[in-house]
Parts: sequence; C-alpha cells; structure tokens
Amino acid sequence: MMAITRNDVARKAGVSPGLVSYVLNGGPRPVSGEARARIEAAIRELGYRRDGVARQMKTGKSASIGLVLPDIALPYFAEITKELNARAFDADHQLLISTSEFDLSREQSQLESLAERRVDGIILMSVDPDQDFSVLTGLGSPVVVIDRPEFAIGSTRAATEHLIQHGHTKIGFIGGLFRASKRRIGGWAGALESAGVGRHDDWVISMPLTRAGGYLATQQLLQLPNRPTALLVESDAQACGALRSIHDLRLKVPEDVALITCEGTELAEFTVPSLSSLVQPISAIARDAVDTVLAEGPPGVRRVTNTEYRLVPRESCGHINALF
Repeated sequence: MMAITRNDVARKAGVSPGLVSYVLNGGPRPVSGEARARIEAAIRELGYRRDGVARQMKTGKSASIGLVLPDIALPYFAEITKELNARAFDADHQLLISTSEFDLSREQSQLESLAERRVDGIILMSVDPDQDFSVLTGLGSPVVVIDRPEFAIGSTRAATEHLIQHGHTKIGFIGGLFRASKRRIGGWAGALESAGVGRHDDWVISMPLTRAGGYLATQQLLQLPNRPTALLVESDAQACGALRSIHDLRLKVPEDVALITCEGTELAEFTVPSLSSLVQPISAIARDAVDTVLAEGPPGVRRVTNTEYRLVPRESCGHINALF
C-alpha cells in the first residue's frame, strides 16, 4: 500500500495542497475554519502521517533535541528528564535520551551519535562538568550544559550550617564517585571551617549514587569508634539506603543520626522519616535548558547555571513533618 500524501489529503478535502501545508505547519497563511475542518477530517479518514525525513530535508530541522545524562534511573535525573520531555513537547520537539552510565568516553560517544542524527540541539548533564567543553563546538549542533557549581557549593554549605545549628559538630558526608561531588565536599568543608567545627576526612565517603551505595557508606561511617551524629548525603537514592542502614544498626533518625540530602526530589517527602533536603527548581531548570538550546545562534556550547534552591527541613533533622 502506497503512503498517503498531502496531495491525497488535498483531493479528499477539496482544497489546494498549499492549504494542507498551512494547516500542518501552522502557517504562514491563515486558513478558514470551514476549510481547516475539512482538511483535519480528511487527515483522520485517510490516516495521513507527515514524512519526518522529507520535512527535515526541506527545513534543515529534525524537530528533535538530544539529552545525555549519567543515569535515568536515579530520582533527580528521572525528574528532570520528565520536565525536559514536557518542555520539548511544548516546543513541538521530540526528546532523544541517551545515558553515559557515569563514563566520560561513553558520554562523548553519545554526543557524537546524537550529532550524527542532526538533532536541533543537545542538552548535557556531564560526568565531568569541569572539563573543557569548547571541543563540543565541533559537533555542529548547539550544546547546552546544565552545570550549577555555585548551587552545589552554596547549598551544601547551607545544609551543613543547618546541621550545625541543630547542635551537631560531628557531620559526615556521603557523596558520589564523579567529579561534581568534589564541589559539595568543598561546601561541607567550608561550613565546618567557618563554624570552627573539626573536620574529619574519614567521615567523607564516596560511593555510587545508589541505594546500595548509601547503605554501605552509612554502615562504614556509623561503625567508626568516633562516629558522626549527622550525615549530609548527596543523592536521595543514597539517603534511602542510609535510612535502611541506620535501621539495621538499631539506631534512630534523628535521635541518633540526623540526615539531610542534597537533591530534594519527591522521594525525600515520602520516606519514613521524611528527609530534610535541598529542593531544586527542576521545572525552571528544564525550561531554561530547552529555551536555550533552541535559541537562534551559531553552534556552540551554552550553559544553564541556575543557582536557586530551598532548604526544606523535615523529620530527619527533628522537624515536624509538613508534607502537605
């Protein structure tokens, strides 16, 4: 069976092919309501589908945006991917998702693969946000890097200060294995130094950003002879593992160990106890990323550096739960 064409739709609706094109593309000329209704009815009856390849050849646009991120299964990356997908849809673009699995060489391969598909732009959440991104200019597609160093340092410092205000002087840090975690360690260390609180490097553990990683790190920290009484945890997935680990050690949150997490996804609201967290404006970050990657301009590397966050105290630091 031959594919249905715009000419077929035009004949069925009794209009010119040009009017069909105007309806499909939203212009550039207006179409009367009566003609539009006939065209849309013909499209439904014939089962017409636009030829994306032909459209791309004609316009030079693929109506697609690439996304490269470390791991779509982790709560933060899952939530921001959902928002990016929604914003791309609103912009009449499809989101093509690739993961790097926290591997820099795989990240580069995914970027090159998306560029070969002639996507209209690429959004990157990199394994190494401190790398030289200028080399990505050669991909030929605009690249937007979501990189928020000021947020990572400043918010982690604020979270550490929150624990200090609760009377904690033994504060451990559980982070990830990729380079961005160093920024959070810097914020943690800076807050301790400013408050005159002793820093113990054996209270810093790097583990995969998973529930199992959080579980193992907490087991190690809380079985030290001079264990911390509070933990700052990089990811909500790790924090869930930490809660289970604390339970298995027959300790209580927050009586024996206080917890605060740096991601602030919805998951943190529904754990028992609920997790104090740094809530990020994920919807705004996604909107800025999509708007930036589709903005007119020469191919190159642009950045989204939103610094906003809210510190939300919950039960894991001794606050009454204010979920709703």
